[in-house]
Amino acid sequence: MKRQEIKFLIQDKDLSKLKKKYQFETLYKPRIIKTLYFDTYNFKFFRQSEEGLTPRLKVRMRGYNEGDINNFEIKKTNSYHREKITVKNFTYSLPKLNKLVKNYDIFENLSEKLLVVYNRYYFSIKEIGRITVDENIKFFTPKSNYELPFRINDKVLEVKIEKNIIDKFDVEKKINLRESRFSKYCSGVNSAYNI
Repeated sequence: MKRQEIKFLIQDKDLSKLKKKYQFETLYKPRIIKTLYFDTYNFKFFRQSEEGLTPRLKVRMRGYNEGDINNFEIKKTNSYHREKITVKNFTYSLPKLNKLVKNYDIFENLSEKLLVVYNRYYFSIKEIGRITVDENIKFFTPKSNYELPFRINDKVLEVKIEKNIIDKFDVEKKINLRESRFSKYCSGVNSAYNI
């Protein structure tokens, strides 16, 4: 699957202005998303993301609401689009995950680095397209046994588009904010690790 994603860090007042300007249509019920991220010993994926290199990878397990974290995903960011590989109902163990990633040309051993938990809301705006709003974002690390969260107060608004339908500059103009290179994984690593 190929798509463009444009992210904006947004405050409550910005979201209120958008809701006054555009009619938000709710697409799905909100849900809690839990994402467990993996990286190499020296945080190779984190460093590639921080430097804005392409192509770059994120390897993660994801679950929803009270369900198991059992969807394995590799998210690949290329220069002009993103691709996502998903293996549903993957029974996780670290040795199994390290064996699986070799099928996708990842030959370094990975380990658990960060658990991110947040609330996601799904909307459609006729003039813009499909959007999500993430809030109550919390980060947990294995070194704290996933018990002591780091938090951020920002919300993340993400517009999902097909590049040939609408361009980034048009989206920025309609949202009336500048695009952000925000990554939950990188933000969490920056908050929780002294790298």
